[in-house]
Amino acid sequence: MIDPLASVRSARSVAKLLDKLTDLRAGVGGWRQLLAVARPARKKPGELIHGVDDTPPPLTTLFVGMQHVSLIRIELIYPLLVIQLAALSPESAVNMLSLAMIALGIAAILQSLPSGPVGSGFLCPACHTGIFLEPSIAALKLGGLPLVFGMTIVAGFVQSVLAPSLRRLRPLLPPEIGGLVVFFVGTSVAAIGCRYIMGVGALVPVGRDYWLVGGLTLAVTVALNVWGKGPLRVYCIMIGMAVGYGAALATGVLPMDAYGVLSQLSLFALPRFDFGGWAFSPTMLVPFTVAALAITLKGIGDVTACQRINDTSWVRAEMGSISRGTLATGLGNMVAGLVGSLGITPSTANIGLQAATGISSRVIGFTVGGLLIALAFFPSLTGSLILMPRPVMGAALLFSACFVLISGLQTITSRMLDGRRTIVIGLAIAAGIAAEIIPSYATNIPTALEPIVSSSVVLGTMAALLLNGLFRIGQRQRVTLPLDPAAVTPDQDAIARLQSMSERLSPLFTPEKIIARQACFRPVTQDGLPLIGRVPQSEGLYVATGHNVWGILNAPASGEAMAQLIAEGTTRDVDLAPFDPDRLQPLDPSLLQAR
Repeated sequence: MIDPLASVRSARSVAKLLDKLTDLRAGVGGWRQLLAVARPARKKPGELIHGVDDTPPPLTTLFVGMQHVSLIRIELIYPLLVIQLAALSPESAVNMLSLAMIALGIAAILQSLPSGPVGSGFLCPACHTGIFLEPSIAALKLGGLPLVFGMTIVAGFVQSVLAPSLRRLRPLLPPEIGGLVVFFVGTSVAAIGCRYIMGVGALVPVGRDYWLVGGLTLAVTVALNVWGKGPLRVYCIMIGMAVGYGAALATGVLPMDAYGVLSQLSLFALPRFDFGGWAFSPTMLVPFTVAALAITLKGIGDVTACQRINDTSWVRAEMGSISRGTLATGLGNMVAGLVGSLGITPSTANIGLQAATGISSRVIGFTVGGLLIALAFFPSLTGSLILMPRPVMGAALLFSACFVLISGLQTITSRMLDGRRTIVIGLAIAAGIAAEIIPSYATNIPTALEPIVSSSVVLGTMAALLLNGLFRIGQRQRVTLPLDPAAVTPDQDAIARLQSMSERLSPLFTPEKIIARQACFRPVTQDGLPLIGRVPQSEGLYVATGHNVWGILNAPASGEAMAQLIAEGTTRDVDLAPFDPDRLQPLDPSLLQAR
């Protein structure tokens, strides 16, 4: 049935926007006010305690913000891995983690901005990600940390440039490729986790105690996630890592005197921006550009999830919010590179937490940003992370990879894969897996290509993007719309896909039972709302059309409203004002002339 409240809200939003256009004065405050009003209204779901536009009580804001910060700190494992490979001193390592939290705090604040050209306006804090892990490790080997930071700035710049054009680029970045990227990130993180938990590449020989620590950490984490309830399940990774720390101390994998490093750290200290500057290399341009594309694809899904959580009348993704969110992430990555940290992405785990707690207020986002920045000034609270034993780190990575892998597969299979998409995904997966299981094939290629072919994320994503673009050659981008509806011919490929889907649903839908294959015009208006009411300048003429694909669903309510309007001159149950045909400009007859 028609949702009259949602329709009335849409009409009122347009009216308010027009009023603002009349009343606004020039200046910065004016366009901010305009952008704030132009954003679509939302209907808060009943399961939310505090929606995105609400302001929770101070204690609730602080407590929920601390939960979000706890989840974000877990993902510091990715810069920590790069820190260990860079062999930084404990003091420098803690300082880099402090700088990372500053970047995360700024990104959380940018993403929460309710108006202006930057920020999705949702509680969508950032975290570090495995997507930037392989490119960052390659950059570290090629040019040290300055190259890592410089190329992170480049990745953020690429995202910022892409943000305004996402609507036009969507055909080149379909959801199945976004899922493929996430899948490759999972394989990459899982491979690193397996190497760490088994002790591959360790500086000293490993044995039973080492494997015991890794196995116990993974077992506790998995057990709490599967059988735990409430906070035990939410914080399963943190609890598992704490058990791993204890086991490492008990077995000697982590010597007790290692904690003497923490005593040398100050309780309060200003972070130092003395990381050696920035460097750039054309060799690393492709890997970091691919990472930026992957973050963009993932971010589209994350902001869309926020929209769905906060709007019970959500129907489709609102691209304005997504574009602003992408710009916020891009600027956040530029900030991360400028202050000396790795790339970041919207945190899917934190989006899940707001759904679980029923609190999605953007005020929490500002609180999270403030807490992260404040923690950067207390190095003693961050120091324990730099002592994380390799088997504990491997267990945490392997556990996280499980959900990343499955999330990617679910996204890939969420769409009907025809022959073209199957070939794109299949060949891309083959290329990415080859980079993981046959690393020796990259030894005899030019040095400039090594960061591309040696990374499953980069090679697989590039293969998918190139194949998707290649297979779009020859596809019709423009079609002629016939004036006669009888002249509309169905797309045989689309018919075949629908037939295949029907056969999968039930064996009763066999080709022999198809009595017709046809297509028709889709009745849709410029603003997406139906036309229901009196036709202007036509006495006694009424119309009820323009329901798009929802005609059958909305027919009962539309029919009842039309019957009341014709018989009584007004409606009792539904306000038809938002659907008044007079709201739209008359059609120019010249547009109907055959060409």
